[in-house]
Amino acid sequence: MKTWAIAVFGVALAARLAFWLLADPPLLYSHQYHYFTNGLRIFENPHPIRYLIYSDEWRTWAEHWTIAPLYYPFEALVFFVFGPHLGPFRLVQCLLGAVTAVAVGAMGREAAGPRGWVAGLAYAFYGYSVELPTWTLTENLHNAMLAVAAAMLLRSVSRKSLGLTAAGGALLGLSALARSVSSAFLPVAALWRWWFGAETGRVKAGAALLVCGLAAILPWSARNVFVIGDLVPIETTAYENIWYANHFTDPERFQRQLQVIAEQPTPAAKRSTAMYFALRGIRRSPGAFVEKVRSNFWHFFRPEGLHNLFTIERTQEPWRHVFSIVLEDGIIALALAFFVAYLVAARRTAPWAFIALWSAYYLFFEVVVFLNEVPRHRAGFVPFFLAGAAGGAALLADASARRGWRLWAALVAGAAFSLSLVLPYFGPALRDLTQADRLAASAALRDPRSPRPWFDHGRNLYVAGHPAEALAAYERGASLASIFNWRAAVARPRLLHELGRDAEAAGARYALGEISWSADPWLVEEAAWEELPAARSDEVRLADGDYGFVRGFFHPRGGDPGLVRTRLEWNHYEDMGGPQPPPGTHR
Repeated sequence: MKTWAIAVFGVALAARLAFWLLADPPLLYSHQYHYFTNGLRIFENPHPIRYLIYSDEWRTWAEHWTIAPLYYPFEALVFFVFGPHLGPFRLVQCLLGAVTAVAVGAMGREAAGPRGWVAGLAYAFYGYSVELPTWTLTENLHNAMLAVAAAMLLRSVSRKSLGLTAAGGALLGLSALARSVSSAFLPVAALWRWWFGAETGRVKAGAALLVCGLAAILPWSARNVFVIGDLVPIETTAYENIWYANHFTDPERFQRQLQVIAEQPTPAAKRSTAMYFALRGIRRSPGAFVEKVRSNFWHFFRPEGLHNLFTIERTQEPWRHVFSIVLEDGIIALALAFFVAYLVAARRTAPWAFIALWSAYYLFFEVVVFLNEVPRHRAGFVPFFLAGAAGGAALLADASARRGWRLWAALVAGAAFSLSLVLPYFGPALRDLTQADRLAASAALRDPRSPRPWFDHGRNLYVAGHPAEALAAYERGASLASIFNWRAAVARPRLLHELGRDAEAAGARYALGEISWSADPWLVEEAAWEELPAARSDEVRLADGDYGFVRGFFHPRGGDPGLVRTRLEWNHYEDMGGPQPPPGTHR
């Protein structure tokens, strides 16, 4: 193995292990528990192979839809080898992340020459890819297979290797069984391989890629048709996503559409109805569709760390704000100009065409067809983005490229695009820096739309022993806060209780419980721990208004059934009334 590959693998693995062991995050939000427990379904079934073949229970999503299958058997395989524990599974995903970084470095070398391996180094430190192995999400498996497949296919052109072409095509097809977004790219990749093949073997190369890719998918499609009786290549969740992204109705009509879909007698009828509602939404509201595309595009590239800190002022740990701003926003902002330069000014080689084709293909689905959830849905784009950025940076070392106007125009355009994403957050950032030692009213005048000055003022008043004034300050801030800012919500119960307003305190505690269950209890406990001063109490009732008293706890047992009815993470296999896990954390 090359020295650069060993270095990238080691750095990437160390970064992921460090994040896992130092941050030690729990599984957050219901979808991670969904993936984790469905892997356990397979592992604990007495006949797992038969269960995989003859049932879709283990990959069902939202009652009516199915998800691409491969991640769940992957989980079960790790559980069979190491036992049903989250720790070994995270370790395996850290290794997959390091392999992905090496593959990105290999892609960068094809795009930029020998020094292009720095793309892998950038991916090794890219914030979302560092955190991803601690999450039970399909992107862990899909990203690794997709990046390795891309690296093999790019290498197959320079080496004129039919074997690498076939292997890359098979792995690309297999990646579609982890996330089906890869599937429709197979014919595009086959045409690309045909176009850049040797004169005597281009047809064979393109055909090998397509046939091997389909060979990985079609057995699963045959299982769906002949065993399950549903004519669907991989999954059906894509239909639900298309409908959800394009229905363009109010909440009441959306619920009626959901009911109509649920009442359809067959999966095929559900898919047809969902597509009907989606196409009708676009046809009836073309302006809303255009606005969705515009919003999706900017959202896809939006610096999420800056947005969380300065726009919505999301309640989370300070270190996490720094982490996402430096290692997500920073890397994307710095690489964006070079990526644009590569697309515009680089020679039209096989690597250039592959990176450009995948980028356009992926953006089409994430921006035009669906909605995008950032940074998660950027995961399939970033490996190609960083490889292309390495190619753009390499152009600066090319004398002939430097003499042309296209390189400099592209760099300026890319830098302007990057600045247009970042500059809107500079005003709030500068205002926050200047307000630290000012009174809340003065700070609020500098940034009248921000709740932060009032929340900081309220906390200071509470620490100083003025709960009534503190509550008033929190309420002023709450009127400006987004739904993702929980500072007032976690402060109200204790402040109201100390003021003797016990009935209102109980209501505030219930409202905070609703936030806790609808978001994630661990996150709300952390928010309360950071926001509230040391507790003054002779009694702490765990899972009963203990916000700010404890941390590191997860979903409470029992309690008000009205709160827990929509939160099923603690129920084995997400069945209401199912067995509960033993005491202690789920790690």
